[in-house]
Amino acid sequence: MNPSKRTTLCLALLALLLIELLVCFQYRGPAEVSERNADAFAAAGVPTFSAEKAMKIHQQLFDGTTHPAGSAQNDAVRNRLVHLLQEHGWQVEIQSAQVAGRQGNSPLHLHNVIAGRPEQAGLSLQPLVLATHYDSCRFGPGAGDAGGCVAAVVEAGRLLTQHSEQLKRPVWLFFTDGEEAGLLGAIEFVRSHPVSQQRPLVLNFDARGTSGPVVMYETHAGNSVAVDEWVNTIARPRITGSLFTAIYRSMPNGTDFSVFQKAGWQGFNFAIIDGAHRYHQPDDTFANLDHRSVQHFGEHALRLSTLIAGSTQDLAATKEDAVFFDVLGLFVVHYPVWWCVPIRFALLIVAVQVYGRHVLRRACLRQSLLVWLTMLLIATAAPVVGWILSACIRGTMILPRPFVWYGHGFSVVMWCLSLLMALSIGHWMLRRIDQRIVWDAFWLGQAMTCMVVSIWAPEFSHLLSVPGGMAIFLTLTVRSIPLRTLLGTAGAGIILIPVQHLVSIALGPAAGLLLFPAFALIAMPMLPALGKRNSVT
Repeated sequence: MNPSKRTTLCLALLALLLIELLVCFQYRGPAEVSERNADAFAAAGVPTFSAEKAMKIHQQLFDGTTHPAGSAQNDAVRNRLVHLLQEHGWQVEIQSAQVAGRQGNSPLHLHNVIAGRPEQAGLSLQPLVLATHYDSCRFGPGAGDAGGCVAAVVEAGRLLTQHSEQLKRPVWLFFTDGEEAGLLGAIEFVRSHPVSQQRPLVLNFDARGTSGPVVMYETHAGNSVAVDEWVNTIARPRITGSLFTAIYRSMPNGTDFSVFQKAGWQGFNFAIIDGAHRYHQPDDTFANLDHRSVQHFGEHALRLSTLIAGSTQDLAATKEDAVFFDVLGLFVVHYPVWWCVPIRFALLIVAVQVYGRHVLRRACLRQSLLVWLTMLLIATAAPVVGWILSACIRGTMILPRPFVWYGHGFSVVMWCLSLLMALSIGHWMLRRIDQRIVWDAFWLGQAMTCMVVSIWAPEFSHLLSVPGGMAIFLTLTVRSIPLRTLLGTAGAGIILIPVQHLVSIALGPAAGLLLFPAFALIAMPMLPALGKRNSVT
């Protein structure tokens, strides 16, 4: 490989590394607000959530023991929760039911906790529900799942109702029981409680770990209006994406939100996903619960509930979904899902005009086919190599469980290996092809691929369409292929790396079958740098 190629690749990899560092910085979650600072803001008329206050609530409610549904420990947690809510001025109802346990176990006694305000009796708009669960699994004390959520909802509810005269719709705090036993409390609530018959707006909070920023990862079907009105008001960093909703809907597991949306409720589902090695484990403890995560939970709950509860308009019903994604946690881009195919079709027409005149000529067609074959080889090899790697380490001392405390280090190794694999295949296949042909053929092939993705999986289409649009702009404005490659790789990295960052956290190193293709995707824009450079380029 000549020095010019090495320089381009090194600069491109450096750009990706800097973007990853920026993502790590942006996705830390907000800094904890102290109780003293929150009180100072409150004195100035600005209700401010404080994780320090919420953590004190956490200590009031939970004593560090496991408290599964039906246990005496869970009864004690519920009694403390009811007492605290009443101190805050809430009218508390206990919805009790006896339901069948899992796999023929003895019946389980459930006790949902529902809190409303006496002054909202005359409000008739669509209710707002802040929901989470207060039971733990049998193997861990549940400080994160979902003790941190309970504390955040209690404190956010207290702040929201300090000026109850500003509320335009009923607000309910809902703490389900038996979530860990199969979403049983939520099922019972939507089956029999009068509030559910009003099809409330819901903000649901849960955890699959003990740290990291909060991700808004799921919405109801027909989310276009909610996304348009709410998504850019969630707390920063605004971490979300329609592709997470699409992935989650295909998975067998669920949260209480799964029950709510099936009952026709509209809303958003929030969770932390980092620290998953502590999920349902004995070390899901108060000491391991990240204060930044609780701060982020509370800011989401307070900001969105203030907006929704202060609105006099119910959320319009629609069957239309939206495509949405955040840009480095700063803001969220969103548009109706039906835009995907027209946008992608327009970009495909432009791509054919910009690239096709060159790479579809008889003299270049053979080389173009080699470029497309290279793309296919990388796309085929990535999941195979990823699956083999995960299969070799899964269940060994290296990876005894799907999630381990050093999982982030594993993800970095897998990221490096996937890039090395993709670039090695690219160098082997493309080293004798002119860089301009590689550039044009690659982005034309990418445009055609994105057209298929836009039809079959529109929630994912922006991962290809945005880099594709940037490549067309660079083609028209930048003559140097190495510079185009560097800028195109960096631009794609801004869209792809945040997704890869979250997906690697969510899936863990045991999921090489999925992670390697996701990681290899970022190597694709670097392929033109592997071609043969001549005086024209």
